[in-house]
Amino acid sequence: ELLEGIILALQDEIVPHVANPKALATIQMMQSLLQGVRQTLPVVDAYLVDEHNDMITTLSDTAASLGEVDGPAADRIRERAATLGRLEPLPAPPDGIELVAAHQELSKAIESTFRDLDELQRSDVAVADDAIQVVRAHLAPRYMRQVAAFTVGDGFVGRG
Repeated sequence: ELLEGIILALQDEIVPHVANPKALATIQMMQSLLQGVRQTLPVVDAYLVDEHNDMITTLSDTAASLGEVDGPAADRIRERAATLGRLEPLPAPPDGIELVAAHQELSKAIESTFRDLDELQRSDVAVADDAIQVVRAHLAPRYMRQVAAFTVGDGFVGRG
């Protein structure tokens, strides 16, 4: 409600007095960002828990999809699966600080795994394509959630 009040106050009390188009675009961008935060707050903890638990599975499934592939990149992927891929799923809702820290650690592991898979793919490792699809299957719903919960309209500075 507080964020909604700020959005409305900007619209009703500030926008009518702004003549500069760039300043107006900045206000619209701020309103869009505030609306995105407003829409994200009620679901962010549930999303983080869901993504945390899915990243654990993704790391394990990615390593499994490599089969008997050898090399440093494959070894790093397997090491992540052996450590972070074996974490216990978090219950909902966990402690916020613990959740964010765990989510960041797993997100970095997914990012590093993607880089290692790129290395394997560039080395013409056939199963790397399948392993990349495992990671992409995890990332696509995350991106869609973010787009759905945090849509920013034409208010970006420099647009139009």
